[in-house]
Amino acid sequence: MKKLFLLIMLTITMTFSLVAKDSFLTTEISLGTGISIYDSGAGDFRKSLLNKSDFRRIILGITADTNLNISDPLKIMFGAETFCDFLWAGSDYFNTFDYAFFTGIKVFPTRTGFNFSISYVLGNRTDYFDEAPKQDTKAWGNGFRISLQYDFMEEKEYKIKPHAGAYYRCIPRGNYNTDHILCLYGGIRF
Repeated sequence: MKKLFLLIMLTITMTFSLVAKDSFLTTEISLGTGISIYDSGAGDFRKSLLNKSDFRRIILGITADTNLNISDPLKIMFGAETFCDFLWAGSDYFNTFDYAFFTGIKVFPTRTGFNFSISYVLGNRTDYFDEAPKQDTKAWGNGFRISLQYDFMEEKEYKIKPHAGAYYRCIPRGNYNTDHILCLYGGIRF
């Protein structure tokens, strides 16, 4: 029964792909920056570094996803992303490596490049800091990711197309703690 269901779903997906404007699979790679708000165990040490007048900070996010183009207005997406927050003041540091995997749908409501997506996210976070212990890995959490994006040159037949957008990611970590990330990004689709 499972094989029959899988065969039917594959046939439906391939049929939708015949009417889609793009090829069946497209890939997007993005680079961004933003704000991270951590409830779960970010600790007083991070806050003390942020209160210093000489602190330095680099916030970097990288996303890679693949879209299954089942029709022009609707795409199924899955991918992975990482969001790193490097914070230091002198020899003291607090670095965060947040990574997640997501799957969801992307909708193009008009014929222009504007689109939005909503995804289910499974992610984790590891903090590295200059206090004992030197590393703290948080519990895996599942949450959601909402994005707004504009794909430039959507109506053109170019192989590589730029895009820009923003996303909000929310992942509960347990014990009533939740991590939030707001990211602005730009990238290419090919």
